[in-house]
Amino acid sequence: MKSSNRTGLWLGILLFLAILILPTPAALSLEGKKMGAIALLMIVWWVTEAIPIYVTAFLPVVLFPTLGILNSAETTKVYGHDYVLMLLGAFILAKGVEKQNLHKRIALRTIGLLGTGQRKIILGFMVATALLSMWITNMAVVLIMLPIATSLIEKQKENNVGNFGLALLLGIAYAASVGGTGTLIGTPPNLVFAGLMDKLYPDAPEIGFVDWMKIALPLVAIFIPVIWIYLVSFLKIQKDAKLANFGLVHEMNRLGKMSSGEKRVFIIFLLTALGWVFRKDFIIGDFVLSGWGSLLGVADYVHDSTVALFGAILLFLIGDGKDGKLMDWRTASSVPWGVAMFLGGGLALGSGFKSTGLAEWMGNSFLFMGNLPEFLILLGIVALIIFITEVNSNTATATIFLPVLAAMGVAGSINPLLIMVPATFACSFAFMMPSGTGTNTVIFASGRIRVADMAKTGFWLNLICIVVLPLLLYYFILPIMGITVELPIWAE
Repeated sequence: MKSSNRTGLWLGILLFLAILILPTPAALSLEGKKMGAIALLMIVWWVTEAIPIYVTAFLPVVLFPTLGILNSAETTKVYGHDYVLMLLGAFILAKGVEKQNLHKRIALRTIGLLGTGQRKIILGFMVATALLSMWITNMAVVLIMLPIATSLIEKQKENNVGNFGLALLLGIAYAASVGGTGTLIGTPPNLVFAGLMDKLYPDAPEIGFVDWMKIALPLVAIFIPVIWIYLVSFLKIQKDAKLANFGLVHEMNRLGKMSSGEKRVFIIFLLTALGWVFRKDFIIGDFVLSGWGSLLGVADYVHDSTVALFGAILLFLIGDGKDGKLMDWRTASSVPWGVAMFLGGGLALGSGFKSTGLAEWMGNSFLFMGNLPEFLILLGIVALIIFITEVNSNTATATIFLPVLAAMGVAGSINPLLIMVPATFACSFAFMMPSGTGTNTVIFASGRIRVADMAKTGFWLNLICIVVLPLLLYYFILPIMGITVELPIWAE
């Protein structure tokens, strides 16, 4: 165990015991104080990785019943929450796409549409990465794109291409993070948000797959070009410079014709996506297009997790055209189960915050912020979350801060969505450090990027996002979605 891990281990335990021993603050219940002790222990262990972060996520199962916060049945059921199962189903679907090699074909096709100019190649990689990251784990997408990118960079060693390699690799990392925000399943912070909304505000309208995409897709469509323009300008990638001996055709020839497995997994993937999109009714003025849930009379029974697991099960039922199935359990068992349990731990933490009154107490501590202009509050929160995520897992940041921000909004008579949605996006907009997101870590681990280069490039991009993200959300996207400043009835 590293010294930092050991220090974090004992620091977390000492802070946990200290809070339990100290007097209970005014207006906070004894259970709320105990919940604060557990939360601080988990935060310290998550940040320092004293033990694996996925193991830390199971602490509520032991400590909530032991300290009288929630009984075991109430605590453990969130680890099988709809959004946890939806994430697992999405992981298995993504593995099916990878197993049949469909992801590589999609990536190469997308890249090839934009030509061989250096700037266009970077944009092509970024668009392909963002599209894949909406459906496949961000780190997995970067691992898919990295060999293609490094092969391309290697071929240009004898040519003077300047910062092309740096811009290409950073573009892939950044596009994966931003692209992952495009769907609920794209990155865990999105599902942390949706799950907490369901737990904290059961009367609130459901945040479904399409509901999230209405907010997220415009942001992805705006930020990918913004980041691309920034990278090619900041790193001085020449406008008309082309790459010599571009190997896209060779890579496509190696793939050959589309196999039966690829075609079948694509159909299942498409059916699953359509299942998510058309589950709920579309209401446009007086026109109502009934979703399949309403048509089958099960609208109140089904969830997006139903669709995700239906798609996953189909992979095990349908053959790949080569005497096998599109998915086998050995491949499926390699999905990141720990991430799903981490999400469960986050939802357990949110339940504890609410049931003990700790979230309300913390929210009341920020009442002074209610006197500030809403946009200024938003700006401060986005800046705080982005820079905290530079040194902390983005999933952990969402898990720790979203319950507090929700309570802060209610205490200040502000719609919690107005604060929570920007904070959720901000968890994926940390571009400075290798520790900021898993995508940054993978690119840094390639050995082709220095921390100084990533920090220098990412710092200014962080500042751009701190300004642009709140502006777009506050003045355009959230108002279009009907999310207003006023505290809604379901949050009172």
